[in-house]
Amino acid sequence: MSCTNNNISIYNKNSGTFFSQYQSVSFDDVHSAWVKTINFNQCKTALDIGAGSGRDAFALSKKNLSVSAVEPSKELRTLGKSYTADSVQWFDDSLPKLKKIVEKTFDIILVSAVWMHLSPDEQSQSIKTISTLLNAGGYLIITLRHGDFLDGRIAFQLDANRIIAEAKQHGLSLILSKNEGDKLSRDDVSWHTLCFKA
Repeated sequence: MSCTNNNISIYNKNSGTFFSQYQSVSFDDVHSAWVKTINFNQCKTALDIGAGSGRDAFALSKKNLSVSAVEPSKELRTLGKSYTADSVQWFDDSLPKLKKIVEKTFDIILVSAVWMHLSPDEQSQSIKTISTLLNAGGYLIITLRHGDFLDGRIAFQLDANRIIAEAKQHGLSLILSKNEGDKLSRDDVSWHTLCFKA
């Protein structure tokens, strides 16, 4: 079983637990580092990659955005669809290729708590893919999770400087870099938010 399939299997088997965990904290609390950086009035479309419970996708839809959500876990996607109802369009897809999203472009792309599941090569491919999906002046937000998993999920080490350099190669300029503690009060987990503009 590949790393990706292993992780998807765990998310499927524990979808209810993950859904409750994600819903226990608000979009505004989790993403306070970057929401004030973006002029939402100038944005019309958003893509949430690794949308999980749909919390973030639904919150973005409430900002008058047309939102697409990508989630490879069937069980989480089902729960997310139920939560967001008709306000979000869902896709069974995943990085690094996003094969089902190629004909769309977006003003905001959010990749929250996903990057650590991508190998270094997949991270590089993902930056390239995402850069082709961003409109001119669009925003990419990546939240990097630091800390080990104790439930069998596979993760890779993250190098923010490498991500920033590769994003620059694809025309993405860093406008925010912020380190934060964990919103679920886990002492062994921390976060680094990167926000880029195309």
